[in-house]
Formats: sequence, C-alpha cells, structure tokens
Amino acid sequence: MKIAVGMFKHETNTFSPVRTAWQDFGPGGPLFGAAAYETFRHSGLSIAGLLEQAEAMGGEVFIPIAARALPSAPVSRDAFERISDALCEAATRCDVMMLDLHGAMVAEHYDDGEGEMLQRIRAAAPNLPLALALDSHANITPRIAANCTVMVGYRTYPHLDMVETGRMAGRLLRETLAGRLKPVTAVRRCPILANMLRMVTSEQPMAQVIAAAAAAERDGMPCVTVFTGFPLSDTADTGLTVVATADGDIEKAEAVAQRIVDLAWSLREQFSTDFEPLGDALKRAATITGGPVLLADISDNCHSGGTQDSMDVIEKALDQGLTGILAGPIVDPEAVATMIAAGVGATVTLAVGGKSAIPALRTPLRPMRLTGVVKHIAEGRFTVEGPVFTGMRVNLGRVVVLDTGPLVLVVSEDRVEALDPQQFRLFGLEPTRFRYIVLKSKVQYRPSFMPLAKAAIDCNGAGVASMDLAAFDWKKLARPIYPLDRSNT
Repeated sequence: MKIAVGMFKHETNTFSPVRTAWQDFGPGGPLFGAAAYETFRHSGLSIAGLLEQAEAMGGEVFIPIAARALPSAPVSRDAFERISDALCEAATRCDVMMLDLHGAMVAEHYDDGEGEMLQRIRAAAPNLPLALALDSHANITPRIAANCTVMVGYRTYPHLDMVETGRMAGRLLRETLAGRLKPVTAVRRCPILANMLRMVTSEQPMAQVIAAAAAAERDGMPCVTVFTGFPLSDTADTGLTVVATADGDIEKAEAVAQRIVDLAWSLREQFSTDFEPLGDALKRAATITGGPVLLADISDNCHSGGTQDSMDVIEKALDQGLTGILAGPIVDPEAVATMIAAGVGATVTLAVGGKSAIPALRTPLRPMRLTGVVKHIAEGRFTVEGPVFTGMRVNLGRVVVLDTGPLVLVVSEDRVEALDPQQFRLFGLEPTRFRYIVLKSKVQYRPSFMPLAKAAIDCNGAGVASMDLAAFDWKKLARPIYPLDRSNT
C-alpha cells in the first residue's frame, strides 16, 4: 500500500497586499520527500498526526509536497498550479491520500482554492480514499466536502489541537478502509461573519457551540466540526459552517448540522463586538500596575494577512506617555539595512514601518520617525516551542533592536505572529522586564504570553487584518450576512 501525505496550507486575506508566490511556501518554496518528513513529522501541525496514522497503517508513506505560507494575498497562479499538479500526480500513484489543508485559500484565478484542487484530485483518481485535516477558520465550500472521504477541523482557538486533528482524520479514514465506517457528510452554512475575537473556544459564544458539537459526537456521530470561517476573505462562501459526518445516515448528518447552525444563529449577536477606541484602550492600560501589560495589535496580525509594519498602536502609546514599551517585530527591510550600516552603538534617526501600500485601507499607513541607539543585530532564526504551532521554524531574516528610551523596538526583514517569547529573548530582551509589550496578534499569543503578563488589552489600530469588518469594500461576499446586514438577517 502506498500512502501519500501532503500539505497545502494558506489562509487568504483578499484585502492584503502581501504577495503569495511559490517561494513564500517555505521560505524558499515547498519541501519534498525526506526534507518535508524531517521538518514536519514531529511538529505541532496536523500533518504530524496524519503521518502518525499513515505509518500505523503500514505500507510505503511518502510526502509528494509540503507547502505552507503565512496568511497573505491570493496565491499566485504559478504557485497554485505547481503545488496542485504535484498533489494530483501523487494521487495517480498512491492507494490512500491524507492532506493537511487550511480551507480558506483563494488563488488569483480561483476563489475556492481547495475545492478546485480537490476536484482535480478526484478527477485524477476517482476512487481514492482521501482524508482532510482543516483549520477551524476554513470557509467550507460544497466542492471541498464533495471531493473527500472524511474531513476534520480544529476544535480549539487558539489552535492547541492541530496534531490531534490530523490523528482524528487519519483514524476516520482507517475506520472507513476497514469497513467499520460509511461516512456521509452534511454541510450547513450560517450567514454569520464572525469577529475572530469572538471565536475563542474557551469563551462564549463559541464554547456553547463547540459543546453542542462534542455532545453530538458523544451521541454517536463520528465527527462534527464547527468552522467559524476566515472573515477577511471576500468570497461567496465566507462565513460560519457546520460539517457533520454520520455513519451511512445522511438525514442524521443533516439534522445535526442544522441543529448546531440554528444554535449559532441564535447567538449571532455574541459573534460580533464593538471596538473600544484605541486611545481609550491605551488609557486603560496606563492604569494597570504590576507586571507587563500586553497590547494586542489585532489589526496588523500577520497570521491574518497583516503587513506587520503598522506603527499606529506604538505611536499612540508613546503619545499617551507610556514608557517601558517592548514592541515588534516591525517588518521594514529598508530600516534594517540602514541600522546595520550604522552598526551597534550608533545613534540613528530614521523612518520605521508604515511603508506598505494597502489599497484596501481608506487611510494609508505612515512611517514613524524615531531616534534611538542600535543595540543588537542578529539573524532571526528560531523554532517555536509552543504550545501553539510547536515546531514551526521561523526565519525573520536580519533583525535589529532599536532603543529609543521609552520604546525598545525589534525591526525585522520578515514576519511572524507573536507565538513565542523567543521572538524577543533571542535578541537579549526579557519580556517580563517591560511594562508594556506590543504584540502583533489577535488570539494565538495567549498560551505563550499570558502567563508572563498582568493583563492583555485588544488594540484596534490601523491595519489590513482589522476586525472592523464594515470598513472593507466587499464585492463577492454572499449577502445578507450578519452583522453587516443586521436589518436584513
């Protein structure tokens, strides 16, 4: 038996200006074969769980391609075609396939990236048993569900169960191959464009919806996943969906999916939130004493497609008189080169950040002029220790630490979400010694950084990853949808 295990993961922010080319699925492009196995077999990603289950089946396990890029603009035609071709070709020479996908991928020429690719795989190998492990932020389409055997999504956000999701997908496929399961899947869409801050699975309303899905599984359903969707993707399928898989009973699957969709709809008002003005949030931060206060720059999160060069929160924090601030990384290769040329110990005055052109924003980002001392220059390479995205290899390129007095700023050539305090400690910066820490993240920072902090405050600054969904120019989104069309839903 030949078992192909692959990965093609991209969460597409259709408003983002950050490119997504072949070389961005790396860095340097996708991995293949032994190199992919070495990198991902013991990682914290779903592909690790899929590989575990594939190996338990026996036979020959191979990785035709493993491609993962940070959230950004639609995937280039070239990258999509090359990666899809590799998976389609593998489908013709294997007996079983397992894929680690995101579920919210848009390509330059296809809005339903995963659906298009899976349909091609089905055409190449019509009877191929195919398991999918998906992100819970997937925008599930009918083509995704129709062109796989089983599909499972994360049950946690922050995503702490990625490996287990892969294991579950593999186990369901093994049950199917053994004849103990006849999977039939129902998909029900709920017209809610949820705010990502309201998707945290340990908090309401998600805790209640996740509990309903778990109860259905305890009652005998093989798999029920609540996909909250990725709300920064302008497609006709964007939004919350419930996917229920039953053992041979499609009516049961449909009934369970609809029941949970109805529950989610009844909680729709809780899936949106009003934003505290940035100035008010920073004033509130100033009143908190003892321990670092995390300032979550939610609108410039690179894991939602942010450019990671907005200086809005940092500038306004300094304007408010806050001191003892640690922030970054801010992506600005030009500033990095200037400071490296000046050297450690040099005092420099330069414009930092705010250089990305973002047509989707009504008001463009702007650089901030800073004067400070270059404290440290290094290569930004490390491996995330978890508990979120454990094992992910990070390469920030060249990194410079600039000390302005009230602000210590990490400036890099590439992006990373705040997943691990190593992004500061690697450069001699201990986060707990600062009063405020500006993190480019919405939710995923919490498991790693909250244990170090006294409090966390969401800061809705400028950025293409904003959760102010009404601020975007929607063209393809299926309407009406809550909360954009409150009076019509």
